[in-house]
Amino acid sequence: MLTIFNANILTKRWNILEADPNNVSSLQEALKINATLCRILVQRGVQNFEQARDYFRPKLSHLHNPWIMKDMTKAVSRILKAFDANEKY
Repeated sequence: MLTIFNANILTKRWNILEADPNNVSSLQEALKINATLCRILVQRGVQNFEQARDYFRPKLSHLHNPWIMKDMTKAVSRILKAFDANEKY
């Protein structure tokens, strides 16, 4: 069996964001969770308890409109057709 892979994957570089240790500490104190998790949250822009709550428990009002995605109408039509035809998979 021949395995083929994309050589471009090997040239990609991770962009590891810095996290201010003071922000990590204050977030850890507020959330009472592991410092590594707090570091990741800070790297993603979470700075306080309220932002962490919104991150972990998002509201529907915070989501983008799915209908602006390319071909969403086609996808929904296909799903409805499969549902109506009782297709399984």
